[in-house]
Amino acid sequence: MKVLVAGAARCGSTWAANVLGHAMGTRIVYEPDGHNSDVLGAVAATRLGEYPVLEAGDSSYWYRLIWDLAFAGGWPWDKVESARAAGRRLVHVPPVMRDYLVAGLAEGTRFTRRRPRHVVVKSVNSIFSLDWIAERYSPTVIILRRNPLNIVSSWLVLGMWSEHAIGNHPVVRERYLSSLGLESPNGTSSPVRIAAWNVGLLTRALKDAADRHPSWIVASHDELCLDPMTSFQALTARIGLQWSAAMEQYLTESEDPKFTVHHGTVKVHPNAVTATTSGSRREQQATQFTRRLTPAQTAEAQSVLEAFDLGDWGPQTA
Repeated sequence: MKVLVAGAARCGSTWAANVLGHAMGTRIVYEPDGHNSDVLGAVAATRLGEYPVLEAGDSSYWYRLIWDLAFAGGWPWDKVESARAAGRRLVHVPPVMRDYLVAGLAEGTRFTRRRPRHVVVKSVNSIFSLDWIAERYSPTVIILRRNPLNIVSSWLVLGMWSEHAIGNHPVVRERYLSSLGLESPNGTSSPVRIAAWNVGLLTRALKDAADRHPSWIVASHDELCLDPMTSFQALTARIGLQWSAAMEQYLTESEDPKFTVHHGTVKVHPNAVTATTSGSRREQQATQFTRRLTPAQTAEAQSVLEAFDLGDWGPQTA
């Protein structure tokens, strides 16, 4: 079984993929198309951009390499830090030599590696190419959504997209912006406005993709947080994966206030501060923006997000 978990960065997709990746006979592949997370993703990004825009039927040698390998189980050494470090060092190799070295390695690995029974691939960069991926590989697609105000607050804390806006690709402008009469913010816009713009655009693209494909599964991070064990058991059954003791253990451990969601392993920060507000750690995620944004920032972000006509995917302040 091939499963794709797609969503905007900071929507909770790593947590969800980690849970699903602990299902029986399942391997997780993290961000194969990420320019910062995978050497093949970095190579492809130089040609296709950080957010590739491909429609069903389009041809792309480099994007095909990424997803052929990802759904075959990814790089077999992706959890070995020395191998990951070696991959990062390839960035300094001259591009002509590096790119085709990486391409040949990816093709060879895809054919020779041992195939896992099930693969869960997690991606935040494939939002404008979901139809292309679905047509070519027929995965079970899970779109993870979250209150966009919480995503905006996380982006601001991490300094993501603080200088420029996405959405300059002509297909993106035509499909998501022109009909709404929207123009990208300029370089003098506030970080809140730029972050909210990008989150709004990505959320609109995800919503439209889900509307085009009623068979795709839409899961709400905010709802999963209310009762993680019951919600993930239901989601696992709907996908067709087999629930495991490892999934239950991971969810239990993730309730620790010192727990940090990480690619593949559990990390606990020894100096993390235990939450003092009422409710479980996960329940507090649904109202995260109230502790990170000022009322003025919330109002500014909300006004930008509402322009994208997101319906029930839009900002929830209550």
